[in-house]
Amino acid sequence: RTCSHAETCVTMRACSIGLSLAYACCLAIVTLIGFSAITTGIVLLIEGDHYGDTAEDLNPRVDFSMLPESCIIEDVIHAYREEEDGYGYHCYDDYSYIFSYQGCQYRSRQNEALRYDGLCRESQPRIPLFVVGEEVPCWQPNVRPVAAQYNCGNDMCYKIFDPENEVDIAKDTGDAMEAAGISSLVFGILCCCCCSPALWFAGKRGHAAGPPMPGMHGGPQGSVEAPDQHGKGPQGQVVQGRVIGQVQGA
Repeated sequence: RTCSHAETCVTMRACSIGLSLAYACCLAIVTLIGFSAITTGIVLLIEGDHYGDTAEDLNPRVDFSMLPESCIIEDVIHAYREEEDGYGYHCYDDYSYIFSYQGCQYRSRQNEALRYDGLCRESQPRIPLFVVGEEVPCWQPNVRPVAAQYNCGNDMCYKIFDPENEVDIAKDTGDAMEAAGISSLVFGILCCCCCSPALWFAGKRGHAAGPPMPGMHGGPQGSVEAPDQHGKGPQGQVVQGRVIGQVQGA
């Protein structure tokens, strides 16, 4: 019969290599996530800084002027949505308005507001800012093209929301993008700093394991036979893959 010692060693070594590879793969994935987070953070920082700085340079009193006639709210469009941030659900109301000016209809930008910290079905919708039939002041742009920070809802960029408020919202948006970029950057750096040494150590450990032990290779010279039922030993002893002598049974 064949001794199971070599097979056991091979199995144990295979399991060890498999676990090391799985550990290294997990670390590599986390490291890649870290690099992705760093890239995202850098992009958000650059875009947020540019968006906020552009908003700082805007002058809504020059860029827009109030129309001589009021606009009339023709329709109120309402939608709601739920978002989950790891701490719970948040319900938001999204309102946009169809308004008319001198016989032509336009759509406003979407106005979103937090309704409730929880599921939407547990609360009632917020009251819209305008109602159908209401006359409201509106503005038209004096410059073309209109900066993206003014958040136009239609091609003419006729607005029922004060452009000065739009600039304030744009500044807050830029600050939020920068804050998100810093958070993503810090998260990515922590992932890389924590996982890269562990990944290096796992690689070194795999190299340090070295070649297989003698007698663990398959084939005729890699097997060890136990004594037979008559007590006689094998025809030879394997040492480093070579037959070095004859061993007689007792």
